[in-house]
Amino acid sequence: MPNSNVDYDVAIVGGGVSGIYSGWRLLANVYDSPLLRQWAGPNGKLRVAVFEGSDRIGGRLLSARPPGFPDTVCEIGGMRYTSAQTLVRSLVENELKLPHYQQVVDQDQNIVYLRGEQLRFSETQDANRLPYNLDWVERQQLLPGSKADPDQLLGWAIGQVLPGVNTAKSTEELEKYLQTVTVDGTPLYHHGFWSLLARALSNEAYELARAMVGYDILGSNANAVDLIPEVAGFAPSVDYYLLNGGYDTVPWTLQQQFQQLGGEVIQDTWLAGFDKAALDGGDTGVTLQFRGGRAPVTARAIILAMPRRSLEMLKPQGPVLDPAQAPSVQNLLQSVQPVALYKLFLAYAYPWWQNVGVTQGRSLTDMPLRQCYYWPTNTGAGPAPNNNALIMTYNDQLNVDFWAGLTAPGGGVTPRMFARRQMDDSAPANDFEKRLLQNWKDHPAPHEMVAEMHRQLVRMHGVQYAPAPVDAAFMDWSADPYGGGVHFWNRGYKSWEVLQQMTQPVSDFPCYICGEAYSTVQTWAEGALQTAEIVLQKHLGLPAPGWIIRSSAGAA
Repeated sequence: MPNSNVDYDVAIVGGGVSGIYSGWRLLANVYDSPLLRQWAGPNGKLRVAVFEGSDRIGGRLLSARPPGFPDTVCEIGGMRYTSAQTLVRSLVENELKLPHYQQVVDQDQNIVYLRGEQLRFSETQDANRLPYNLDWVERQQLLPGSKADPDQLLGWAIGQVLPGVNTAKSTEELEKYLQTVTVDGTPLYHHGFWSLLARALSNEAYELARAMVGYDILGSNANAVDLIPEVAGFAPSVDYYLLNGGYDTVPWTLQQQFQQLGGEVIQDTWLAGFDKAALDGGDTGVTLQFRGGRAPVTARAIILAMPRRSLEMLKPQGPVLDPAQAPSVQNLLQSVQPVALYKLFLAYAYPWWQNVGVTQGRSLTDMPLRQCYYWPTNTGAGPAPNNNALIMTYNDQLNVDFWAGLTAPGGGVTPRMFARRQMDDSAPANDFEKRLLQNWKDHPAPHEMVAEMHRQLVRMHGVQYAPAPVDAAFMDWSADPYGGGVHFWNRGYKSWEVLQQMTQPVSDFPCYICGEAYSTVQTWAEGALQTAEIVLQKHLGLPAPGWIIRSSAGAA
């Protein structure tokens, strides 16, 4: 029955995709849960609010539109989903029916610039062309006519150390195998991925594989049980998809539907801490305290849709975060490690890289820029009508610190870099369009950073001249309150068990945690929805969504 001394039935903290998704599912499916029906009472109205510290919903999804690109959306945060991801794919394609298109990635003519030498992707399949001192066995994997590319050396090495990986027919089979296997008598979850690779790869081959896969984190020494499926997720059989309107259309659409169902979205409101509250009838609820003098609120339950760093910034009080009351929770919180991610978009007056024969997909280098994508400027359909062009650069881990060193105090751009900006004076068509333009404006890139990135792009492409950028925007996701763009499980933790424990860290207290950080599909929005569904189904009584479509893609 409705409780007279509670403000909300469920208070959700964090307006990222897992938070707004949880709120939407609760209100859209309230009648499917006996517990929620009881909370809603005879009027059938469940009181749900999403509290977000910033002025936008979306979290680490951050779509933006540069001035002068009326049909283009840039992804400064998460940018895509894959054909192998059940929840996100089903939500986008089957339930929300959002327009999307397949992303072009590696093309034969695109550039690989390693150790000062420029190759094309097609040339990297010949070990004799690579500037690395590979062992004889490693070279055999890359000779003309072989099935492997350099970025697949990681998968080959895993198969040498763990032959059972090659027999896994699906992602589920692969995960179950990895959870039970031992290496030298030690469970695999105690092993670091890099340490295992060293058993099969020379250091030269390791450096080549990490450079060619494009993500330093895929060669890191995180928990091998979880990193191996992550590497398998980049198999050639997997397709990638971008959304025509930007990835932000997912949380934006969920927000609109959530509010239409009676949910509240309360922005610019930072949670300071939470504690136990006594409700009518002797039930235990939650009191939420906020920064800035906002009055506390009470709720039957709280969902913390927050990454590790955001959780650590809360007051260490109450039955969950007070180390004296719940010492085991602190160990659970530290089971994952935030990973720094960085994105920078550079806008140009024309696509100068086409002069060296590259038009779409990505190019790679071992320089700090690491990856660049020739960004589609007309929702995937072709060049922008005004010939404006964009490059997205993307790097992680140690390379992020390189670019942090070029962040001017206070950030911002200088007029001399962007004197030739081509402004789009047309008024935004709706609130979402305004949000896209504002997101770009809110993330200006410093002049020094832009100049250095441009210099590296020119060297990588081997051109004598390229026009200066006309605009730029960037995001370093290691900044608070995120602490990192994604997360990886630390060695020594059984992620598949901690995952379940973290969704309700204290069994007799109605606090639930979801998000990408403590999932087993880390680095993807799929992981955020995975843990949200555990909270919704296991703890709040909802059945699985009826709109799920099964993926036909399996493990590599």
